[in-house]
Amino acid sequence: MRISIICTGTELLKGTTVNTNLAFIGQELSEAGLVPIRALVVGDSLEDLRQALESVVADSDIIITTGGLGPTRDDLTRDVVCDFLNLKLHRDSEIEADLSRRWAKRYSTSPNEDYLLQANVPESSIVLKNNIGTAPGLWIKGATKVILLPGPPNELNPMFQNEAMPLLKKLVGKACFTASFMIASISELVVQEKIEALFEGLPVSLAYCSSIEGVKVFFSGENEDLIKEKAEDAKKLFGDAVLADNRLSLVQEVSERLRGQGYTLGTAESCTGGMIAAAITDLPGSSQIFSGSIISYSNAVKTKLLGVPQEVLDTYGAVSAECVSAMVLGVAKALDADAAIAVSGIAGPDGGTEEKPVGLIYIAALLHDKVIVEKHIFSGNRESIRNRAKVKALLMLRELLLKK
Repeated sequence: MRISIICTGTELLKGTTVNTNLAFIGQELSEAGLVPIRALVVGDSLEDLRQALESVVADSDIIITTGGLGPTRDDLTRDVVCDFLNLKLHRDSEIEADLSRRWAKRYSTSPNEDYLLQANVPESSIVLKNNIGTAPGLWIKGATKVILLPGPPNELNPMFQNEAMPLLKKLVGKACFTASFMIASISELVVQEKIEALFEGLPVSLAYCSSIEGVKVFFSGENEDLIKEKAEDAKKLFGDAVLADNRLSLVQEVSERLRGQGYTLGTAESCTGGMIAAAITDLPGSSQIFSGSIISYSNAVKTKLLGVPQEVLDTYGAVSAECVSAMVLGVAKALDADAAIAVSGIAGPDGGTEEKPVGLIYIAALLHDKVIVEKHIFSGNRESIRNRAKVKALLMLRELLLKK
């Protein structure tokens, strides 16, 4: 099945908004064994969107658009797509009534016509419910199916998962995704070489999604028993690098290991500024395992709250193995935590020296009386360096949990 994605929004082209919608849709499709053949980004222009549709329609079974469904004058997607496909629009009374109810909750006036245009639905289409915002999505039937999704991620994500994906899975039938797992800290090239040798000649489709956490592998095919059997064989190639219970998120798997072993976690973060704590607490139920975090950005906080000796800072500096060793012991004691993580480094773009360059990060992980410390020099911009430090810290804690 050939799928093209068109993301609309001048803000995406300007770089003022990151295109997280494309990443989300691509990942969801990959998990279902569906890899898009292309993705285009166009501004809020009638002509540009029409040209994008013309360029993909000939060889696409499905076209997915994001953005341009709201009530403002630059929300053009619905009208452009319908004009392109020669479809007539009609006013859906149920959607109009819902929009009117939403308007009445906020305003004392009657809704204006621009707002109610969101209730216009093309013929030969299925309405995709929007439980968060006002603009419904649309599934337009035809030789080439077109899926229209709203732009805001908090509206698009649940709509795509709950409304669009079930319809997509019906189209692919038995060839839908049946197995997946994630491998931490191994490159995509190595993963691909090992796995594809195992599946050579078999009726199995493979897809990979690589990130700084590791590589997610997705298997699909018509023989479910074969898929499951070979997926288990593939896991054995990578041992403990495979996340447990088919988890596809490092932080989720680490959190589950902490919960399963009855441990609590505390973090002491300098250059990461609470990113590790945020990743943990983004998950529901984190209060069962997370004691808290001390954002020890200044040396004064390191000494006052974490008990880092002043002589350590004077002799070795805040970015040192000695400092993070003291930090991890200090935060475990201060928060009465079984496990702890400490990070200190130079994320840049300034602050580096020849001796301590930008990207130099020291990380310590603790589990009871066991402490490991690692030095890393990460490349990239500030965001990349901080994210890599966060992931490496979680991997170090995972290493200690595995040994237990």
